[in-house]
Amino acid sequence: MTIVSLVKNADPARALKDALELIGGLDLSGTVLIKPNLSCARPSGSGLVTNVEVVKAVVEMVAAKGAKPIVGDLPILGWDAETVFDETGIRAIEKAGGELVDWRNNHVEIQLQEAGVLKKVRIARPAIEADYIINVPVLKHHFFTHVSGAMKNLFGLVEPDFRPLVHVLGLDEPLVDLYEFLRPKVVLNVLDATYIAQSVRPSGPYYGPTAARSVTKLNMMAVSRDAVALDATAARMIRVDPEAVEMVRLAAGRGLGTLNPQTIGNARGATLRIKRSPLGRILPYAQNAWSSERFNRISHPLVRRMYGDDVVTLKDARQEMDRADPTNIVVAGACKRCGLCTSACPVKNITLSGSRPIMGDKCIKCFICVEICPDGALAIERK
Repeated sequence: MTIVSLVKNADPARALKDALELIGGLDLSGTVLIKPNLSCARPSGSGLVTNVEVVKAVVEMVAAKGAKPIVGDLPILGWDAETVFDETGIRAIEKAGGELVDWRNNHVEIQLQEAGVLKKVRIARPAIEADYIINVPVLKHHFFTHVSGAMKNLFGLVEPDFRPLVHVLGLDEPLVDLYEFLRPKVVLNVLDATYIAQSVRPSGPYYGPTAARSVTKLNMMAVSRDAVALDATAARMIRVDPEAVEMVRLAAGRGLGTLNPQTIGNARGATLRIKRSPLGRILPYAQNAWSSERFNRISHPLVRRMYGDDVVTLKDARQEMDRADPTNIVVAGACKRCGLCTSACPVKNITLSGSRPIMGDKCIKCFICVEICPDGALAIERK
């Protein structure tokens, strides 16, 4: 039975400890990437970014287990990352034993072989190289997805310049594709519901959900190993039918999680009606028009005028997805069987047999194995 624990406590560290105990604890080792929501230059406690006290509690928990906690995210396209790091207060995690990782110039393009829509994506390299990921979203209403929760939070790993392409592909299904790829590494999802933003409205360079009229303090946290179950629970918390949240419905339909987990904890059953801004009720229709084959030709020029030249047409986005990388990884030198390539491969596609590494059929073309080989035994064969 999938469990989602919901705990109410004014002390985030205590809330996390209790919530973890309720789901059976967590064992960690190696490098753990902690992924909060740092979407915009808004302070901790605004309900628009993950509460720094929650992130610090996760950092301390990871460090206490002997693992290495690193923390990172990048804001919505158009926002300055340094300003966001300062305004959110995220640098405070360094005093708690965490390392703030800036991956603005450190993305790798990978291919998602099992994806329905998102055949390839440029993603933060630390997410590929980390042993585990702990996903720490903030609960808020989102114009396009109804709920901004665990799966939506992973969008922050995508290179900002690549995000408009994901949007025009429909957002929901591409993000389910991304979650399906990352799911083996996402060992825990911690939903920050300490502060809830009310009447979230567009603001900032690219009109993302980065302003709110008011904030409600709840002092709640929800924790689960299953991001789909957590998002379904989050929807119910804000009185939204999980079946109406397309991302949740699609992910559950693929067998990536459940819509009906068991909920436990002292905040089990707690709900709050989130107030939505008038414009927030209209924007989903604009998103649907932009990502619709029927209306994209009409809506694209309008969207491009609003958001700039980064916006691509649906036709161009689909063509980009069809351009598969024709390269292969080959053994071009003497292998010393150090095993670094097998341990570094994020999809466990490499095995050592005899005197050489053997490549399987799950290669995502991240080429980390080529970079990590100390003797240059592996090479990229261009076709």
